Amino acid sequence: MNNNFEMFTRRAVNSIETAIEAASQMGHTYVGTEHIILGFVQEGGNIAASVLKSNNITLNDIYDQMVLFIGKGEKTHLTYDNFTPALRRIFNSAAAAAESSGTKLVGTEHIFMSLLKEPGCGAMSFLRAMGANPAKLYNDCAGAYTGEIPAEVLKYSQPDRKQIPTLYKYGKSLTEEALERKHDPLIGREKEIERVLQILARRNKNNPCLIGEAGVGKTAIVEGLAQIFVSGKVPDELKNKNIFSLDLTAMLAGAKYRGDFEERIKTCIEEVINVGNVILFIDEIHSIVGAGAAEGAIDAANIIKPQLARGEIQIIGATTIEEYRKNIEKDSALERRFQPVLISEPDEDQTFNILKGLREQYENYHNVIISDEVIKSAVNLSVRYINDRFLPDKAIDIIDEAASKAKIRGARKESSREKNDVLQMTDEFITLESIEKAFKKKSKNSVLRPVKITVDDTAGVVSEWTGIPVKSISKDEESKLLNLESNLRKRVIGQEKAVSAIAKAIRRSRTGLKEPNKPIGSFIFMGPTGVGKTELSKAAAEFIFDSERNLIKIDMSEYMEKHSVSKLIGAPPGYAGFDESGTLTDKIRRKPYCVLLFDEIEKAHPEVLNILLQILEDGVLTDSKGRKTDFKNTLIILTSNIGSELMSESVRLGFGENNDSDVNSKVKSELKRQLKPELINRLDEIVIFKPLEKGDLNAITVKMLNELKERAEKIGIKLNFDSNVPDELINESEVKKYGARYIKRSVSEKIENLISQQLLEGHINKGEEIEVIYDEGEFKLASPLVYNTNPS
Repeated sequence: MNNNFEMFTRRAVNSIETAIEAASQMGHTYVGTEHIILGFVQEGGNIAASVLKSNNITLNDIYDQMVLFIGKGEKTHLTYDNFTPALRRIFNSAAAAAESSGTKLVGTEHIFMSLLKEPGCGAMSFLRAMGANPAKLYNDCAGAYTGEIPAEVLKYSQPDRKQIPTLYKYGKSLTEEALERKHDPLIGREKEIERVLQILARRNKNNPCLIGEAGVGKTAIVEGLAQIFVSGKVPDELKNKNIFSLDLTAMLAGAKYRGDFEERIKTCIEEVINVGNVILFIDEIHSIVGAGAAEGAIDAANIIKPQLARGEIQIIGATTIEEYRKNIEKDSALERRFQPVLISEPDEDQTFNILKGLREQYENYHNVIISDEVIKSAVNLSVRYINDRFLPDKAIDIIDEAASKAKIRGARKESSREKNDVLQMTDEFITLESIEKAFKKKSKNSVLRPVKITVDDTAGVVSEWTGIPVKSISKDEESKLLNLESNLRKRVIGQEKAVSAIAKAIRRSRTGLKEPNKPIGSFIFMGPTGVGKTELSKAAAEFIFDSERNLIKIDMSEYMEKHSVSKLIGAPPGYAGFDESGTLTDKIRRKPYCVLLFDEIEKAHPEVLNILLQILEDGVLTDSKGRKTDFKNTLIILTSNIGSELMSESVRLGFGENNDSDVNSKVKSELKRQLKPELINRLDEIVIFKPLEKGDLNAITVKMLNELKERAEKIGIKLNFDSNVPDELINESEVKKYGARYIKRSVSEKIENLISQQLLEGHINKGEEIEVIYDEGEFKLASPLVYNTNPS
């Protein structure tokens, strides 16, 4: 046997190279059969590794046996020349077995089955020592091999590259890749595969077109079809057929002159006709419409139509529903030559089975362990939180990234462990023996320890993608949720009922008890201006969603016209701005976890309010382009001044609780008169903010003065206030009209203006302590200097 492995599969060659590297790392002077089984398992994703794993033989077991029986030394540099005679003999035997079975390429199963026929080789000794049954291993491998590529492959023939050079230049053979097991296994989709086979076996119009949303598995179905073709489990008309994936982009690239592209595609078609056993697969087949078209040139669709009509070539296409309607349905001559096969999104159970089928590939690639629980969480989380993509693609991506995350975490732990080992050695008397022991331990652990993926890993990936806290509630967050009311009350004073309603909704959401298809909560805040409606919305964004930036405010006074609904969801087709996305849908798509505030809802046109019905009922909103935006992780607050006059009129000193109830009842009646009942009925709660009382006003004033004090400290001024300052800032008649906003204005006009003036005139220096007092009907600054604010 020479060192030419061209006739070996990619996985077989990778396993051999891994075996050479492992032998070198362990300081061995040869590469033997025992290293090959280590290479199979460490490389993973091959039949030999699957058989060993199913017989409970792990990487750790093989490594331990090698250290025990062979030992470990300093790193060596080994090559193909260092194969043992037994290993060379096994390679020769494997090549002969592959040839006799009619398979052109030697796979790991051929090598492993040939190895199991050598009872005296090192690998067999190791396998017996690990309690394995060689006969069972051989039968399992034979069964796996014949199950994956049965005897029909024997006669399976690939076309000669010299006959179809253009096809190989601008495409790739999916059946060849299936022979080399480069594709992931296809799980399920039996009905779709059966339908495609039926169309391919027809006499006329035998060109299937797979139509489905991005990520539902159209390309995977064609790859699975290639695996079925090489297995021979197809009608006689389709035996020995080869599926070639054609890359139109590659064909267009570099076509500088008119006629270059047409010549390339015509050459490809002629090669397909001449060979006679090639089926073309064109992914994104809608791109053939207009591809290569220029002034005086013909596009790809018109070039292939005659051959399709005569049945000289067969094409499998794949495209999305939208692109099919836009490009192929419009061309009736092209459409009638294809038979549509709708590929629907798999449900959660089907996706779970698909992920279970793919689990081994991801475990081997990332060196991780993926449990059924992790797979189930990936499927459930993708369905609940990722609504702009489709199964199984989005669930597979979660598993892939979670595995990557776990792998990096494991590598960091390993690195930290190694560092601690070295630090520990420096505290001891270092001998050659202790160093050797440390490095043996390092080598063994670093190579062979798989990391277990947890449900928190998948939740963390979804959180990173969406910004939504999906992980289980930590102790810190638990405390934050329990103390939510007290934190909100520090910022919103005097509105206990409103604060309690918001806090309850958030707790329901984070504990997973809220209705899954509705927003976190939906409230309408009613009351006169300045009582804290907008402030509570801001406070909720800060305490619950971590920042006031997570408040999206829509001022409904901008939507007083019927047509202004297009600003929120985008303009309909045929109108100016159709290409632009809507203000509301765009913002929520970018920031799905937020407080959504519709301010002064009564000012909007009734037609605009109709979009709220869909949001509040189903937690989604469909924009003008048909895309669904998810509102299930938003807290929706509507504010309204309806009935505020009634509340203002009823405010008088010492009025009782019964009057409160009467006023609230009148306000609700006014609300029902102005807003549609179907909108009110969809809200979780109507929260009426009461007018602020004297004690509330004093507390708000003190809060605002403390905030000013903190701002002054940042510029180096220590600010104090005399005890009568808060009372003097409150003008009760004005406060009744304008609420806390008047107090804010009063602090700004009477105190902030005063301090800034004296700062600019040089009367106050940084580092000084000053006090604001009220004397002789005006606010003054005292200490360390007392001076007249209006010198004559």
